Amino acid sequence: MQTYHASSRPAIGVGHSIEETNMVYPSSALSRRGFMGTTGLALGAGLLGRHGQAAAAPAIDVSMVTTPAASVQALPGTYYLVNVRLETGFVEERRAWLDMPVITRTKTELKTLRIANGAVAEILDGKVSLPADAAAFDAQGQLMLPTFRDMHIHLDKTFYGGPWEATLPTQHGRADRIAQERELLPRLLPVAEERTAAMIRLMHSQGTTVCRSHCNVDPVSKLGNLEHLKTALDRYKDVLESSIIVFPQHGLLASDSVSLMREALESGGVGYVGGVDPTSFDRAMEKSVDTTVQLALDFNVGIDIHIHESRATAIPAFNRFMDHVEKNRQLRGKVTFSHAYSLAELSKDELKDITARMKALDITLASAVPLGKGAMPLREVHEAGVMVICGTDSVMDWWNSFGNCDILQKAQEVARLQYSSTEFDISRTLGYATGFVTPLDDKGAQAWPRAGDAASFNLLPASCSAEAVARLPARRAVFHNGKLVYGAVPKAA
Repeated sequence: MQTYHASSRPAIGVGHSIEETNMVYPSSALSRRGFMGTTGLALGAGLLGRHGQAAAAPAIDVSMVTTPAASVQALPGTYYLVNVRLETGFVEERRAWLDMPVITRTKTELKTLRIANGAVAEILDGKVSLPADAAAFDAQGQLMLPTFRDMHIHLDKTFYGGPWEATLPTQHGRADRIAQERELLPRLLPVAEERTAAMIRLMHSQGTTVCRSHCNVDPVSKLGNLEHLKTALDRYKDVLESSIIVFPQHGLLASDSVSLMREALESGGVGYVGGVDPTSFDRAMEKSVDTTVQLALDFNVGIDIHIHESRATAIPAFNRFMDHVEKNRQLRGKVTFSHAYSLAELSKDELKDITARMKALDITLASAVPLGKGAMPLREVHEAGVMVICGTDSVMDWWNSFGNCDILQKAQEVARLQYSSTEFDISRTLGYATGFVTPLDDKGAQAWPRAGDAASFNLLPASCSAEAVARLPARRAVFHNGKLVYGAVPKAA
């Protein structure tokens, strides 16, 4: 059986772009992540030498934490995907001890999809006969889910792709992180592009093919990080849909970065202007907010503002942004409040008031789903009609040692924090990973995929969305606009 896959041998090499044809990469020792992620290693046979004596096992390289580069064989422009498991509805059943019927499981059917020109061209019966000369691949009964979307991540700066480094303790709060960043950025700038590439490979392995990345613009790196990020994203433009937020990490006003931000926006290829804590960091909320908005208006881009502050200063800042949106209709649908921890401090009535205004002005909330005290009211915000997007934020950098680019895990965290562990509730949380593109709508009607949809999806060994969120199965095959970008699909018999 012929298999088209993203890795035809133990993962080797780092720092090479994914191409649509087989490529050969320079060999290196196995990375620990590559070793653990590789399937089908014949360990038993490999550990025995001549005459049945034990042979020395190869050393596992622990000097790098990375997702190694891999060759990817292109699929044809038009092909069939058979044995695809699609959700078709919820099953309601009665139980003797319950007063009303309840949803107990999700119905699925095996279908055949014709993929053409990067889209789902047709959805056919699973037993349909295919043309004799058709290219066909076998999903093997795996569940098809929409591609995942990481909408708040910092791809431009990370330890990932290099040696393990944990975050350092702080003694002066954020000031210590900024001081550390001033020291680190010049050292990491020469490897920034390859570190970004490693993170993109990690995102692909987790089923993500859409992202929105913040990028430092600061007096230390100036536009260096932005240049490297643009180059890396251009390498992956055929397999990753991305947008960039230029982000004054050291403070828009505090680091006197307004002119640098203008220069960054003038360079093109930027979708959003960012900012951070206009009161506690910039020490001038009104001026900081007004300057950020003016940059967005001058360059016709959106706004994505980090506000970690408490309610006393955060809510006035949010309202000032929304005042600007009311006056400038071109900003509607283009403003995101990121983190917004202050929402967790509000009463139900206060939250209802601010989310009503956010909905009316089409403001988005972005969250990395913080755990512990002050967990965000994401369900309430979503059910109030506000678009909620999620991201993995920092991935193994000097701000946070954690992070694995698994946005499905973020959906699971939302489920565990705010939803019940029923089939219906867990299935609804898939939307936090997919931009609320889900196979079934709230009434159980089939909503995705439909003919004409982009062929960007994941194949997972799961029976339904609820199981995928609850169990976080491996992403066995990841597609973007019809292209296989990670994993494997065997050729159909």
